[in-house]
Amino acid sequence: MGWAPDVLRDAGEDDGDVYVVGVRESTDPGSWSLLFMECLDADDEQDIELGMDTYCLVVDPGQATHYGGVRECGITGGELRLVFAEDAAATLGLPVEKRFVLDLPAQQLELLGRGLSRVLTSGRRDAVPHRLEV
Repeated sequence: MGWAPDVLRDAGEDDGDVYVVGVRESTDPGSWSLLFMECLDADDEQDIELGMDTYCLVVDPGQATHYGGVRECGITGGELRLVFAEDAAATLGLPVEKRFVLDLPAQQLELLGRGLSRVLTSGRRDAVPHRLEV
């Protein structure tokens, strides 16, 4: 299993060609990050065959990538709690359940909740988390 920080101190979004919301350990170049990318085209036959017809997760450094795999996601009391499917956790180098303290300004916390809701409900219906409280 890889390493992940306990505290995340930055969040942001990019609404370019594909909507992305992410969190990272710090603003330092090369710091640990987790990106959530919205599904662009859930109807593409090749994407469906490859299981890429849903949101995408990327952990850096290393660009470990997995499509879908978030079972639960919640933000409460300044904490982000994620529960992953076993294959997603293994691919991303994370435990099945991971909690992060969110040391974020109010506007980043709001942006993160809004972004996670948008991304994690995009694409294939069976990939949407069973519990999503953001």
